[in-house]
Amino acid sequence: MTTPIRVGLMGLGQRGLQHLKAVWQLQEQGLAEIVALVDAFPENLVETKIQQYVPGFKAGQIFHTTNPLEVIEAKDKAHQVDAFYVNIPPNVHKGEVVRAAKAGLHLFVEKPMSLFLDEALEMEAAIAAAGVLSTVGFQQRFDVRHEAMQQFLADKQVVMANYLLHAPIESHWVKHTPTDRVGGPANRVWTANRAWSGTTLVEAGIPPLDLWRYWLGDVVWVQATYIHRPPEEVFDGADNPYAYSVNFGFACGAVGSMILSRLRRVYHTQYEHMVLWNEGYLRFEGVEVAAYYYDGPYPPPQPPAEAEVRHGLLLAPPKNTTLEISRAFLEAIANNSPDLVRSSFSDAMNSLAAVIGANVSDELGGVRVDLADLLNAPNYARFRQRPAGL
Repeated sequence: MTTPIRVGLMGLGQRGLQHLKAVWQLQEQGLAEIVALVDAFPENLVETKIQQYVPGFKAGQIFHTTNPLEVIEAKDKAHQVDAFYVNIPPNVHKGEVVRAAKAGLHLFVEKPMSLFLDEALEMEAAIAAAGVLSTVGFQQRFDVRHEAMQQFLADKQVVMANYLLHAPIESHWVKHTPTDRVGGPANRVWTANRAWSGTTLVEAGIPPLDLWRYWLGDVVWVQATYIHRPPEEVFDGADNPYAYSVNFGFACGAVGSMILSRLRRVYHTQYEHMVLWNEGYLRFEGVEVAAYYYDGPYPPPQPPAEAEVRHGLLLAPPKNTTLEISRAFLEAIANNSPDLVRSSFSDAMNSLAAVIGANVSDELGGVRVDLADLLNAPNYARFRQRPAGL
């Protein structure tokens, strides 16, 4: 049996608690040992609070601190970790990822990794230089539906992906980070505020965009137009645009079209997701994935009925994706098997650049933005930097 991977987790908000619950389960299976917990707010480290979200949790000898450097640069062997989870809002990084990489810690970083490309590029360079393993929290790659789609599309000529999400702007408030105490939205609805979310396209668009990359490969360009919310329509810091129309170009030749909105007073969410190849399309239908194509004698003597063209994909039993992404990450460390990681930090940079590139495209009047230029060219330097005062 391998020695358990010693784990520290930073950030015990909604996602951090979900990761803690998963690693707690993996600790019970002998794969992990939780050594340290870090959160900027002491109330989030209280054992009785954590137990509300992590059944059976016992603080025991786990080190608790509000200072991540006490774990990243621990001198006391009892507090030293092998792997460090960074589960904090993307706008509040203060060099933790870089310092952890330089300390030789394997890194699990939640998405989006940052709202600022220069900051993310510095993280990527530090991870590469240190030679540590990394993963970014794109757990949807472990969903059995998405695995089945990846296998189904592997030999197909994909031509287009379509994603539509209309969600209320009042939704998805932050439950554990008191944004109202640290200069953020007073009502804690971080997804409505650009400084905290990076826009709806960054916050809500990066998961489906990363799935497209899982199925189709890398994005090479992006072009976007947003409908902006005027100042008189901004309430409680909700300054993100009304609506987004974004096109992505993939190296494989396919295009992706993403339509998003966050409107006030709607209180209803609509969702659609499709992928088209040259002779059919896939779509999500509840918990199922249906492929629509005709595989009989062609041309058919008469138009086939829907039952003849609808093919449900055979799916494996559902899995807890948050548990499985941590299992893969920790087993990759234990066995020195980086292939178990489905999205390393370096890989995830393409997803991050694509959604931030959409913001840049809109700001420049809807021009097409080449991602290689966005990440390297001098004329995009100002878009890569963290703005003064943030």
